[in-house]
Amino acid sequence: MTDNPRINYQYRPSWRRSVNSILVGIQSKLKTKRVFGYPRHLIVDLVNACGLRCPICPNGRGEIPRATNVMSKELFRNIMDTLGDYLFTLTLTNWGEPLRHPNILELLAVANEYPCYTGFSSNLQYLSTELADGLILSGLDEIGVSIDGASEDVYSKYRVGGSFSKALENLSMLVERRRNLNSKTPKIRWQVLLNRYTENETDAIIDLAEKTGVDSVVFVPILIDISRMFTHNPEERLKRDAGWLPVNPDYVIYDSSGRLKGNPKFCSKLWDTMVIHPDGAVSPCCAVIDPANDFGRIAEKKWFFKIWNGSHYKAARACISGKKDGSPDTVCQKCLKYGVLIY
Repeated sequence: MTDNPRINYQYRPSWRRSVNSILVGIQSKLKTKRVFGYPRHLIVDLVNACGLRCPICPNGRGEIPRATNVMSKELFRNIMDTLGDYLFTLTLTNWGEPLRHPNILELLAVANEYPCYTGFSSNLQYLSTELADGLILSGLDEIGVSIDGASEDVYSKYRVGGSFSKALENLSMLVERRRNLNSKTPKIRWQVLLNRYTENETDAIIDLAEKTGVDSVVFVPILIDISRMFTHNPEERLKRDAGWLPVNPDYVIYDSSGRLKGNPKFCSKLWDTMVIHPDGAVSPCCAVIDPANDFGRIAEKKWFFKIWNGSHYKAARACISGKKDGSPDTVCQKCLKYGVLIY
């Protein structure tokens, strides 16, 4: 298996973003509780429904305690008008399938007004020729295509409810339509969860990806029992999902106790990243599935600093910096407790 390629982000120039990045970077190094700047990276879950039943995914397990929602254009416009000028990357998916959003092309048109690198991941089960053309012409920079395997047998082990042949057919159509429209974007990245089954098809996946004409292949280490990441100890979570981990230890990011190798202690996300759910709820990272752990909700136009420098964010930054100040506990304390920092 070849090494994963580095993603070459093509940013449009923005002096606001450059100045903001320096400011946020300094504050991250100083580990300040208050941040006088904007996130450099934003994850927006446009729709939190998926349609598949992947056996480790909290959505596939039916373990996300959030109501199914679709983000409105008005809310998305509010978010982008507030943060768009400062972003390096905008990711338009978290736990849902973005191609299920009925107005995704309208939202992409809004995103394209700003100089960030915009992309999302898709299982490619919902793609018409018309939608493919719209995506290609929208200014979208990248699509990550989640196809875990080079055969129906391996694919169906994890992508329960999905069709390997449909995903390949839609992928080939997307590549062909991009060629016919004489476009270099969006970049198409075949992304594969490295699990007990896909680890045996890595070479076959690379060969099939090259024949299909995608731009890159990325193998992603699988995360276990995300639903209970902040409520159960690593041993319990490992016991629940150990059967999905690759046999090859080089492909596994956990040690024998279920903790991440290296046991990371610092998370820069609290200074440079924000996650927003379809209903406007704000979380500190993509792994937060329980609304009880949210840090706020977008309720008006001037919402940002009330949340970004609100009590939850400041308490979390103090905790992750090792500065105990009597602030209320947040999900970030649980993250440190259970050794589950994932980035």
